[in-house]
Amino acid sequence: MSRLIKILLPINQRGTSEACAAAAFRLAERYGASLEVLHPCPAPADRLPYATELSPLYFEELIDVGTKQVALEKRKAEEWLAKTTRAFPKVHSELVTIEGPVAPRVATRAKVADISVLPRIEAKEEPFWASARDAALFHSGRPVLVVPEAWNDPIGETVVIAWKDTVEAVRAVVAAQPFLIGIKHVKLVSVMEHSKDETGAAGMADYLSKADLRVERVDLAADGDAGPAVLEAATGRGVLLVMGAYGHWRWREWVFGGVTDYVLRNTGVPVLMMH
Repeated sequence: MSRLIKILLPINQRGTSEACAAAAFRLAERYGASLEVLHPCPAPADRLPYATELSPLYFEELIDVGTKQVALEKRKAEEWLAKTTRAFPKVHSELVTIEGPVAPRVATRAKVADISVLPRIEAKEEPFWASARDAALFHSGRPVLVVPEAWNDPIGETVVIAWKDTVEAVRAVVAAQPFLIGIKHVKLVSVMEHSKDETGAAGMADYLSKADLRVERVDLAADGDAGPAVLEAATGRGVLLVMGAYGHWRWREWVFGGVTDYVLRNTGVPVLMMH
């Protein structure tokens, strides 16, 4: 699709980062998209402490405590959204609270959204964000927009594509189609690993040029560490970095896999990622 129809914004009971919220609402306003604010919330039974045996009375008390906690978290999420929407009166947003584990709930809802908006990996963060990011990025088949905390500029005035001759990179370029419409400048960054030429970069540059985009080729040399080179090439106001997400940073890495983790931890610009 040439425009965004539905945007997913996962939150916990305290919402999400200001930068993520602003990015999601501004994109919804820009494209006339609906915004689903997803609040995955552990069910009362999922909050029970581990025990081999629980008396019926103690079990009921714990369920009652869990039910009250769920209601409190829902109310806090509603308050956060009500406060946030005041700055974006033209955007249609809907809060969806679903009880259950974070990862499968986010993955399910992300599958029926054009894009999910999530914060980058921070030095100290709650497990909630790791689960939500992992689910949206690797288990939805949809792109994820990762937004650094300090970002407050427009997104996509310049698009920087971190090119690698892989299926993941191609999917990322396709997913970025709504952001490429009307763009004046596209920078195609190809990292030369082990001094090998990226023959696919020329083909992708030609393809983008046929879409009436002005493409700047940038070939970088990286001695086994492409992450810093990619981020150095993706600086400036209004930049959107587009790249494939390679591998699963917790338990395996595929070709170019270390870049995914590095960028998610260190990016200073919004990143559109696709696995």
